[in-house]
Amino acid sequence: MNRSIVFLTTPTSATASLWRVLLAMNGGRYKPFDIVHRHYVAQRMDLVATEVPPATGHLVKHNAPHLFNRATPLADYRFLLHARDPRDVLCNQYHWHFVHPFPGETPEQEAARRQRIAAMGIDEWVLAQDFTPTFRGFMDVAQRINPADRLFIGYVRYCLHFDEVMERIANFLGTSIDAMTPAQLAALEQERVANLAGNPKWIGQTWAGADTAPGRHRQELQPRTIWKLSNRYAWFLDFLRETDDPRVTAEYN
Repeated sequence: MNRSIVFLTTPTSATASLWRVLLAMNGGRYKPFDIVHRHYVAQRMDLVATEVPPATGHLVKHNAPHLFNRATPLADYRFLLHARDPRDVLCNQYHWHFVHPFPGETPEQEAARRQRIAAMGIDEWVLAQDFTPTFRGFMDVAQRINPADRLFIGYVRYCLHFDEVMERIANFLGTSIDAMTPAQLAALEQERVANLAGNPKWIGQTWAGADTAPGRHRQELQPRTIWKLSNRYAWFLDFLRETDDPRVTAEYN
């Protein structure tokens, strides 16, 4: 049986969209397995760090790289890696609070949380967060994987070179775009950035226009905030420039 494929991604990085792409392409080859979600709903995220994904026959979604189990034998898997500019991720995380409920949170607690974050404003809020463990966790796993066992798809390339990305992912899954059914192709087309506004599964439509391209931090943050974040996460931006397609690396400046 085929080695499982782990979809390891930084959070709120078009993760749901790319996961839908993977499910549409899958065609029954791999059994989907969301290693994080059930622990999140159960409010036992600590268990993610101790779980080893099934090694064969599964397509594993893992969007908490800071909790990736370091005891996982990486050579037993193949990896589809997906990451986004930390400055954009932080903007997404800010808006995420106004779209998603928290497990176990009462309506009153939800309203208070959202009111508190809104009062801070996006600049103060993003500077108060420390996502270093998330990005360190992702980079640590990415750098330890055999290059022959991984495919990196950055958010920039996903937006700007969608058709090429679809071809590469299909090949990684052991199929091709030419082998897709009309239904599969329609599902992929719905995830194209230009079609997001009409996609009912895209949560970003509540702030349409802000998250349909890389570099949203340039639209939403003050220059001083951007400068501070660029320095704070310079090491990860360097990693993205080294890892992603040379055609898109200017987006990480």
